[in-house]
Amino acid sequence: MSEDRSSNEQKSWFNKLTQAFAHEPRNRQELLEVLREAHQNKLLDSEALAIVEGAIQVADLQVRDIMVPRSQMISIKASQTPREFLPAIIDAAHSRYPVIGESLDDVIGILLAKDLLPLILQGEQPNFNIKDLL
Repeated sequence: MSEDRSSNEQKSWFNKLTQAFAHEPRNRQELLEVLREAHQNKLLDSEALAIVEGAIQVADLQVRDIMVPRSQMISIKASQTPREFLPAIIDAAHSRYPVIGESLDDVIGILLAKDLLPLILQGEQPNFNIKDLL
C-alpha cells in the first residue's frame, strides 16, 4: 500500500515538474497565445492560424447562432429547372441550398452554389437533373 502511495506522489511530483518546464496551454486563451506566437515566429502561416482560431471559436457557438429559421430557408425543388431556381440563388447569394422533393421535410440533398458555375457557362442543358449535382 505504501508503495502505491509513494508511486502516486512521484507521479504527481513529476507531473508538476513537467508542467513547469513544458508550458502546455491550460485553457483556450493560453492555446490561442501559443498559436499566435507560433504565427509571429513564422511557424504557422496566416491561413492555418485562421482555421484553428475558427475551429476554437465554433465550439462556443450554439446551433441557433448559425441556423436559418425554417420560415426563411431558401430551398430548391428537385423538379425545378435551372431557369426557375437560378434567380433565387443569385438573389440570396448563399453557398448551400437544400434540394427538396414534395415538402421541406423531404430533403434530397444539399446543392453547393459553386457546382452551378459550369452549368451557367454551358448554358441550357435539355437533360439537366439536379440530383447529378448533389
